[in-house]
Amino acid sequence: MKGTKLFYITIPVVLLFLTIACSQQPDINVSEILGKSEEFLEQSVKIGTTSSSFDGKKDIKFRLMMEEHPTENEAIILFNQILDSFEKYSNKSDIWNFYNGYFDIKSYDNGIIYKATKLAGEDLQVSPSK
Repeated sequence: MKGTKLFYITIPVVLLFLTIACSQQPDINVSEILGKSEEFLEQSVKIGTTSSSFDGKKDIKFRLMMEEHPTENEAIILFNQILDSFEKYSNKSDIWNFYNGYFDIKSYDNGIIYKATKLAGEDLQVSPSK
């Protein structure tokens, strides 16, 4: 009887420990990655400037300012470049399993043109701004 009680207490504790250990964010400097990603993307001929922020927990925001109005396919490529640059500079191919990304492309003349959302563990969702 005593062994059964111990079993029923031990299993949930072990499962809780494994769940917490497996779901923790990687130990990376997000601010440093933001800076490197901004520098990388600003080298593109089409991108004027970039801006980004991190809430210190889970949400990353990234804006691309452009003079030209990209097509939706070009916007998707640019948003994927943001994702790829984070993977590159963090050395973590699974970084987007732990963080949410909120991205947009803004024109100097027309305001926000495209928005994209990359929730942790989900696919990138791109939509034209209304």
